[in-house]
Amino acid sequence: MAGFPFGIKFMCLKLVPKSDGLTGAVGVFALNAVIGGLIGGAMLMTSIIRIFVNIVKIPMGKL
Repeated sequence: MAGFPFGIKFMCLKLVPKSDGLTGAVGVFALNAVIGGLIGGAMLMTSIIRIFVNIVKIPMGKL
């Protein structure tokens, strides 16, 4: 879950358990964490690629 910190702001889904007790609330929190981790992982990969491209552009003088 390396991308978890990047996806924290996207974790507030509109899934609210109505008739479930504590189990439903924990399940929704776990689902939010997994989805936040997936979105954050994608954002982490794009930022790593962007950094790598900038590192390659610096010696070429195109930045």
